[in-house]
Amino acid sequence: MPLWNSINTSHDLSLKTKLATYAFFLAVAFMLYAQSIGYDYVLDDKIVFTDNNYVKEGFSGIAKILSTESFMGYFSEQKDLVQGARYRPLSLITFNLEYQLTGLNKRLSHFLNIFFYGLCGFLTFICLHKLFQTKVNSKIWGGLAFLTAVIFLLHPIHVEAVANVKGRDEILSYLFSISSLYFAIKYIDNNKLLTLLFSGICYILGLLAKENTITFLFVIPFAAILFRPKNKKTIAKLTGLTLSLSLIYLVTRYQVVGYLMNSAPVNDLMNNSFAEMNGAQKYATIFYTLLEYLRLGIFPHPLTHDYYPYHIPKMEWSDWQVLLSLLIHIVLVVIATFSWKKNKVITFAIGYYIAALSIVSNLVISIGTFMNERFIFAASLGMCLLLVYVVNQLGKRINTEKSNLITYAIVGLIGIGFAYKSYTRVPAWKSELSLNKAAIKVSKNSARANSFMATALFNEYKKENNTDKKKKLLLQAEPYALKATEIHPNYYNGHLMRTGIAAEKYKYDRNLDNLLSEFTETIKIRPDVEYVKTYLEYLNSRADKNKLIDFYLNASENILIKQQRKYDWAVFILQIGLKVDPNEPRLRRAMRTAYTGLGRPEMANKYR
Repeated sequence: MPLWNSINTSHDLSLKTKLATYAFFLAVAFMLYAQSIGYDYVLDDKIVFTDNNYVKEGFSGIAKILSTESFMGYFSEQKDLVQGARYRPLSLITFNLEYQLTGLNKRLSHFLNIFFYGLCGFLTFICLHKLFQTKVNSKIWGGLAFLTAVIFLLHPIHVEAVANVKGRDEILSYLFSISSLYFAIKYIDNNKLLTLLFSGICYILGLLAKENTITFLFVIPFAAILFRPKNKKTIAKLTGLTLSLSLIYLVTRYQVVGYLMNSAPVNDLMNNSFAEMNGAQKYATIFYTLLEYLRLGIFPHPLTHDYYPYHIPKMEWSDWQVLLSLLIHIVLVVIATFSWKKNKVITFAIGYYIAALSIVSNLVISIGTFMNERFIFAASLGMCLLLVYVVNQLGKRINTEKSNLITYAIVGLIGIGFAYKSYTRVPAWKSELSLNKAAIKVSKNSARANSFMATALFNEYKKENNTDKKKKLLLQAEPYALKATEIHPNYYNGHLMRTGIAAEKYKYDRNLDNLLSEFTETIKIRPDVEYVKTYLEYLNSRADKNKLIDFYLNASENILIKQQRKYDWAVFILQIGLKVDPNEPRLRRAMRTAYTGLGRPEMANKYR
């Protein structure tokens, strides 16, 4: 008997079978991720949950979440950090409910992520089973739908989305997207309006979880045309429904955010990784990341949560990886096209993967960073499906009679490898420190990873009471902060950590020259680091007056005025310096020069 058997009429699974399979997928999810229950809130969890004021209003904050950009509750204002902004209220509302019922309960937060993830595995199985019209028989547990769903659930590339509480938006978006597809296909089979209604409800909930669901505007009719080609009128109704709901969502999103695409360029490298590239370099680098996604889908090692500049290097069209990526993707499109009639599973797997990946590829819209593992949570289903199918076809070529056994053996080995990698990857998300220690081993050339590692060690330094251990943590943090500003000289957080560590070192060694030298390096590039102003005001009445005056004079007159013509920042620094001695003639002369450069002679005359 073949591994799976397609027939003309779909046989629905019994309730008993559905319960059994869900119990299985839930058990697998908890076996992999139960260790994360009790882990800390890390990374962007503070933006969407722990420090989000709207979320912490409980039930009363839901209206604000529905009517504002998703980070408003954290920043208290709308910051247009990425091209398309963020409107993802559904996951935030689940956090509202959590907070209302139990407060900040990290155990509950992680438990729910695992619970929803197990549900994703189950829904993947029943959706593929329905889509492929699989005959219900004794082989259902080893069929294409089941094996694909198992590999999908075990895949290590999902660890970030599950172990990080913030990843719930990815999980819910996929959960409702795949449910919408399931009910859409079921509607074609039974032509019941209630089923169509369920498909529409799931689709709009997926959009409210994360905008990635909009790719199912293509996926649903694509799957229907492939596997139910005779039901053209029903497919038209489905397409009309998803299109109408998409327009309603986009209009709502526009009213809340104020735009669909931010026309103003985002110049901050940490929110636009391509800010320092020309057009050719940008698209060459994008195709390099597409190759990385394929590699991680097949061989998910090494893994990291940080793909910021410049863990992913600037690429050129002359680089072989870029050309290989372009060739592979052209070949995939050609295979999908020519397999349309002969092998619909391959066409669906490739078409689904490309469609689901498109919105996070940076080809359609800038997503703020080069890539991330959680971004292909949904798209990875296409890779898993193609992987299982190819393995089965390989088994048939090796030995037709034992093809099932060969398939189970190979898929089983892949599953064991994926499970091991996932299980050993989860502990990285235990705390900020463990996460950044894991990331810095892989993302050595990421400014963000180095800065975050410095921050994590610095936070440990602040909590430590033993003097020797404190000094050791401070010395460990320093090179990471320096590396962050070396990779990205204009990086605000890198300079913030660099000056913060220098100030703490000064408390122990009292070496004012070293401290002021570090402050000078930061003022050259980021005079807007507020901590520098605060600490200089602290030093003014406590450190050597002459050294301080020399520092203020050098920073303002030699660097900001003569070298950079930044007269406004020179005024800013000199205002702090004149608090040491308001009548110091050299500082007053520098202030006259700065105001003159600003075209404000009336202010310059005050310092004659």
